[in-house]
Amino acid sequence: MFGRFFAFVALFASLFAFTGTAQAAPAAQSSSRGDTALVLTVQYSEIEDNAFKATVLTCERGDSHPRRALACATLASSGADLQAMEADGRACTFIYAPVEVAMFGFWRGEPVHQVHTYPNSCVMLAHTGAVFDF
Repeated sequence: MFGRFFAFVALFASLFAFTGTAQAAPAAQSSSRGDTALVLTVQYSEIEDNAFKATVLTCERGDSHPRRALACATLASSGADLQAMEADGRACTFIYAPVEVAMFGFWRGEPVHQVHTYPNSCVMLAHTGAVFDF
């Protein structure tokens, strides 16, 4: 439990470190599309070993998200709204193993704080695509 907490705090601190350096960028670069710095977390249920994962998505080279381009495209198509993301049509089982996802930070300069629970990881991936696939 404490390991997850410290990992989360470290990611949160890195978000502020990134935000501080992003403000030092030239105004023309940051005003064209707005700054993006999102902390993404996934908490699996005890059925899936209570795993906790987190990453930072900036939509720029060098961020820690392994599927950055697809994740950013998915967020752009939904306006960074978890409720607006539609399922991709894959078949998922009816096994109930809840997965809670959270997204907070800034999307194109606008503050974001969303939490959503899906019935299992297949349904979560079907709705969110690459966003929480890390």
